[in-house]
Amino acid sequence: MLKNLKYLRVIDPDPTALILEKIRIAENLFKDWGEYFLGDEKFINLLEDYKIAILKSNELMENLGSFKECYRCSVEENKGCCKIGLENEVTINILLINMFFKTLIPQEREVPGRCFFVGPRGCKIFARPYLCREFFCNRLLRLFSPEEYALLTQTISYELTLLYKICVYIRKELEYLLGDFLLELDIAGYS
Repeated sequence: MLKNLKYLRVIDPDPTALILEKIRIAENLFKDWGEYFLGDEKFINLLEDYKIAILKSNELMENLGSFKECYRCSVEENKGCCKIGLENEVTINILLINMFFKTLIPQEREVPGRCFFVGPRGCKIFARPYLCREFFCNRLLRLFSPEEYALLTQTISYELTLLYKICVYIRKELEYLLGDFLLELDIAGYS
């Protein structure tokens, strides 16, 4: 049980401190248990299905002009949804999944006043939280026909279902490996 204490720490109320703490925990878990998961065929298959679903969602969003419109709003007009603090929707599980995808996890905020994971060209992580994938502002909704919106929500719903399955799988395995030690892998929010 003492081995598990390295995953706990008092968290500073600053939103950047919280995401840095989540990153630290995810890095420790990945270092300690990454090979275990990468040797698990069921996990690898789930991860591959999820990767394909993300790529399909991304392709559809690109084709429908969603990414271009978000870039225009966020970068060119300095508006956008990806404000400071939103990074705390990224859970430890989502960080771990990005590590399994070999995504480089930022260690500092690149764009002041924006989400920790936003760079000059957009989001820097591959696996993204539910809120970031399922939220469409009025500006975006005006971009889509009803048929396009239905197709997009169906495509993203499948992606998010797979994200949920992977998160549950990781949690179950880590609770088993850590002796049913309650580890809050899915914590999100701003406090």
